[in-house]
Amino acid sequence: MKKTPEQALKEAFDEYKDQGIVSLYLYGSILTKDYIDGESDIDSIGFATENMSLALENEIKNKLCEKSGFDEFGFRLLYKSELDTGNIKGNLASFIHPQLLLIDFPHWKHVAGKVFSRSDFLLSDIDTAGAIKISLDRLVKIEDGSYKTAPGNKHVLFLKVLDRIMFYLQRDRGCNEPFSYSSVLFYSNEEEKPVAQAIFNCKKSKWNELVFEENLVVYKNYINILRNRFLV
Repeated sequence: MKKTPEQALKEAFDEYKDQGIVSLYLYGSILTKDYIDGESDIDSIGFATENMSLALENEIKNKLCEKSGFDEFGFRLLYKSELDTGNIKGNLASFIHPQLLLIDFPHWKHVAGKVFSRSDFLLSDIDTAGAIKISLDRLVKIEDGSYKTAPGNKHVLFLKVLDRIMFYLQRDRGCNEPFSYSSVLFYSNEEEKPVAQAIFNCKKSKWNELVFEENLVVYKNYINILRNRFLV
């Protein structure tokens, strides 16, 4: 019988808590209005002890898929030290900078194990300019190929990072919703609107690369504006 994501995570916690899992959280689209049952991925995070092997990450992910019946049940380990020092150990923090993870943390849903609060982590909060500079650096690495991506996935990661930049700017203007493509589009100002709409349309096309390429000029022009504004 198909289990809910929460049920699957609770069972996984019971199975792996003696191997280093401290707590489990849901995050991402499943907690927003963007989620489409049977189509959207499920994303989850497991806080791990420092000596827990990263090799268990895929094993737990496969168990979650089996337990829940969902084909795309994402799972990443996160070591508390990554949110204390900024030093990267795992896959999640290598893709999303620890200080950027802390921006999202208040919107994660606790499912099992220890309940963390923002005060449990020693990294300082990052301001909007800092978040955008980190993200622009990631865009450069995605574009020049120094950030390795799966075949056909380069443009997807590029757009995800770009949409996040607009999310950080909207937070600075007072938006307190969790990240979602629809909310970024809804709260876009005149400058952001064509970019957010193009990204939203590409996502709707299931990240079709031709749809991405149709709007390359839109993306590049906006990135140039950001570089002039934040990298001077």
